[in-house]
Parts: sequence; C-alpha cells; structure tokens
Amino acid sequence: MRRSTGASRRARWLGALSLGIAAAASAPARADEPKAPASPAAAATAADEGKGRGSIVIWPTLTPAGDDATATPLHRPREVETAVYARAQELEATLRDAAQDLGFVLDVADAGPSSGRTRDLDLVERAAQSGARGSLGDGTWVVSARIEYAGSDSYLVRMVAVPPKGKSLRVRVEKVRAADVSARGLVMLRDLVLVTSQSAALESKPEPVRESERLGIVGGTRSPGRAVLAANGALFGAFVAFGTERASGSDDPRLLFPLLALGTGTGLGVSLLAAEEWDISTGDAWVLAGSAWWSAGAGVLIANGLHVEPLTDRYAWGVGGGLAGTGLGIFALTRKRMDEGDATLVNSGGAFGLLLGGMGDLFYRGTLDARPYTGSGYGAAAGLLGAGTFALFTRTSSSRVLLVDLGAGLGALAGAAAGSPLIFKDVTAGDTVSTAQTRGFLAATGAGTLLGGGIAYFFTRPSADDKPKGARVTPTGGVIGASPTRDGAVPIYGAGLRGVF
Repeated sequence: MRRSTGASRRARWLGALSLGIAAAASAPARADEPKAPASPAAAATAADEGKGRGSIVIWPTLTPAGDDATATPLHRPREVETAVYARAQELEATLRDAAQDLGFVLDVADAGPSSGRTRDLDLVERAAQSGARGSLGDGTWVVSARIEYAGSDSYLVRMVAVPPKGKSLRVRVEKVRAADVSARGLVMLRDLVLVTSQSAALESKPEPVRESERLGIVGGTRSPGRAVLAANGALFGAFVAFGTERASGSDDPRLLFPLLALGTGTGLGVSLLAAEEWDISTGDAWVLAGSAWWSAGAGVLIANGLHVEPLTDRYAWGVGGGLAGTGLGIFALTRKRMDEGDATLVNSGGAFGLLLGGMGDLFYRGTLDARPYTGSGYGAAAGLLGAGTFALFTRTSSSRVLLVDLGAGLGALAGAAAGSPLIFKDVTAGDTVSTAQTRGFLAATGAGTLLGGGIAYFFTRPSADDKPKGARVTPTGGVIGASPTRDGAVPIYGAGLRGVF
C-alpha cells in the first residue's frame, strides 16, 4: 500500500480525534453512577465492535464523479491529470486507513477492478464474494470512490458502497473544497458503512409491543362488522329455513327443527367466511342486513295484499324478496364501502317507504279501515331501493339522517293534528266520514311528513364555512408540467378547468 501524503495524515488525525472525543463524551462521569440501558443501535454497534465488522474492499479512486460518464468513461486518474491525480491518491489512502480504524479487515489483495469493469453490477458481484479472512458465504463490503474537479478549487466527491451480499448501492455525493477532500471522504465512508449497518440491525429486531397495546388499546381491527353480520346472517338463515319448510306445505316439527338448525348454521358460517375474506365494516353489515330484512318484509306484505293462495306460499315470497334484497345489497357493497351514515340512510328509507306506501294505499282506497298490505310492501321496496341508490352517490352522517327522520316524524304529527278535525268529530247516528275527508286527513299527514323532512334536510346542510367559496370550477392556464431533457427541464404549457365538478 502506498504511503499517504501530509493531507491524508491530517485527515486521519482529525478522524481519530473526533472518535476519541465522542468516546470520552459518552463515558460515565463517575464510576459509581449506574449505567443507563443501552439503546438498540448502541447494542448493535457494541456487538459489531466485539466481533469485528467483517472485511472490506476499497477500490482505487476513479474519475469522473458526475452523473453523466458517457463522454469520459470511468478510469483511474493519470499523472497528466494534475487536477485530480494527487487528490485521488490522498482520498484512496485515507479511506484505506479509515476502514481499518473503524474495525474492518482490509482486503489488501484486491487491487480493484480490471480495465472496463467499473459498472455498478461489478460492485454487486464483488460484494457477494468472500473477503479477507471470510468464508465463501460471508461476502464483503465494497467501496468505490470517485472524484472530479469542479472548478474554483473545489471537487465533486461521490462515494458508492455495497454491503456484503447486498443488491442495492448506497451513494453519497458532496461538493467540497480541495483541502477537505480527504476529511470529507472519511466522514462519507463512516456514514455509509456504519449508519446503514446499524439501521439493518434495528430492522432485523422484532418490533416492541406498544404501550397502548399492552394496556388493551389497539388499532382498528379487520372486519369490525363481523358480529353484526354473523347475528343477522344466522337469523336470516333461520328465516329462510322456516319459510322454505312452510312453503313446502309441511308442518312436521321433526323436519322443522333440523331445518332451523341447518339454516342458522349455514347463515352463520357464510357470514363468518365473508367477514374473513373481505374487510366488512359495521356500515357494510347493517346495509346488508337492512337490504335482506326490508326486502323480505316487502315480499310478505305484497303477497298478503295480492291474496296469494295457499297461505303458505306467502312465505316463499318473503324468502324470495329477502334473497333479492341481499343480492342488491352485495352489489351495492361492490360499488362503495358503506359507513354508519349510509346504513342509517338505507334502513330509514325502508321504514319511511313502508309508512308513505301504506298511507298512499289508504288514500287510494279512501278509508282507514283497510289493511294497506300492498302499498306498504311496494313502498318499503321503493324506499329501500331509492335510499340505497342515493347512498351510492352521496356521503352523509348518521346524525343528519336521524335529524331528518325526526323532522319527518314531527311533520307527520303536525299534519295529522291539522287534519284531525276531518275524521275525529262528534259522530251522531247515521253520520259517517266521507272518502274526501279521509283523503284530506291522509294528504295532510303525508304533506306534513315530506315538509318536515325537507325542512330538517335544509337546516342540517353543511355550513357555508365547509363549502368552497366562489366559483366551484375555474379556468387555469400556463405551465402545467415539465419534461426532463438532457439540457434540463422544459416547461409544458396548456389550459383547462380546475375545481369541483
């Protein structure tokens, strides 16, 4: 190994002095003071120092060090290149001495790459081979320094390092003054081979248990709606089994109870499998449950209104409606992830559809004495379908939906109170409530429901501070991007519209 110059010796003295000062600062002030527990990084460093850091290969310093080496290929500086020849010699000698000071075993038998073997892949291949005093499977550190004269008595220094058997390159680039080339090269080498080694040691250690987890406070779990889905799935499975048994015309309990057990178990198993396969939120579970139950109820109501015979066939209508609603709910979940607001909206739509559909049926009949099965069934189905479609294209909170429901309920009470004189009066012998009076009462109740819900919807809308001020869509023009070229970035000009559509 060639003798280092005076500048390199000064750099090594500075490095040794800085290491000594750091060791003195980290030493305990008194022998009787208790030692603090070592950090994982310190423990990894101490372990490396106790057993040695392994072997390292310092390849000869090359030039140039810029990003584009196509014009001038990488090569060892020649004596005629006076601007970089001496600095390259100093940097190479400093790195070789510094590597040994850091605890590495320098492989002096490696003279560096042969002519033409200066690519990055050559460093990776050399790092996979054994170094001095190492087995064939150990690999070795490979460090290649590059230097280039940058003018104004400054140099561009690039340091490339590959860890043993590594597949990635660690690169540091700095522009330094001529007098600081060796000193900065020593610091760059230390940062590359020590900091990366400690980071790898920390990454290989298992992550400690968080304090919040130790106290029982954990983050969000997968499929938080598993319990809701499982409970409703088990109940719906039992309903399907009961409806199927009744629709078959059998009333034998010896067949009913095994079918109930089978249906409950099937619904529970399918729900748990779905929760395991997909991340089911609480909103997803309640949307699916509401779609199934409101559709099943609508099927039974419509069958009753149509007077389906025999009576046992009406259970089949409920089972068919429930399965159809479940299919629509699954389709909705494939289009959007539902939250609690969407679930409240879907179930609220089914309930108010049932109410308004029943009122419409009674209005059509002109009497309050009939049972509005048909209107209630169609209304529940329409309300469920409309609310589910609305939930796909909007985002709302459950509190706002409940406030709108409250407003609609209060409006219905107010409308009923306003129209009550039409039907609640002193009825003498022979006096009856006319069809027009009944329809007037139902119209006032329905109008109050819609008006109360509309007022609540208006007053619960987002405040003006939550909305974008000014125009929602504004024109834009000018530089909209840049295209990188060899000579730098070239701006791209254009025009368009920007905002919320």
